[in-house]
Amino acid sequence: MKEELIRILNMVKNGTVEIEEAAELIETFYDTKNTKSNSTQKRKLVIKVNSSNGDKVNVKIPLGLIKMAKAMIPLSLAQQGTNMSKEQIDQIMEALENINFDEFEGENIIDVNSEDGDIVKIYIE
Repeated sequence: MKEELIRILNMVKNGTVEIEEAAELIETFYDTKNTKSNSTQKRKLVIKVNSSNGDKVNVKIPLGLIKMAKAMIPLSLAQQGTNMSKEQIDQIMEALENINFDEFEGENIIDVNSEDGDIVKIYIE
């Protein structure tokens, strides 16, 4: 977390982000760290693929990592010098913030069974 804080503070120093934006990023990192350490049940986004030719994919992404990635998007966009306006970035962040993973728990988000025998499942565990 120290590394991320230094990056954020350097961005404030260089004028890449405003103080308020930096405060929000730091708060998000702090909340994500506390949520991870206080969580007794570690939920994951699970992606499973079984292809008809025998290929198998089984990916489990901790939801805490996804939340941290959401916090990193504005930081990453600012560092890349994107042509996106602040309003566009804010719209993306608002859409991401409105994702409620709880509503998907226990049911398939994506459930594909193709005629060729390919199977794709994405769900919260």
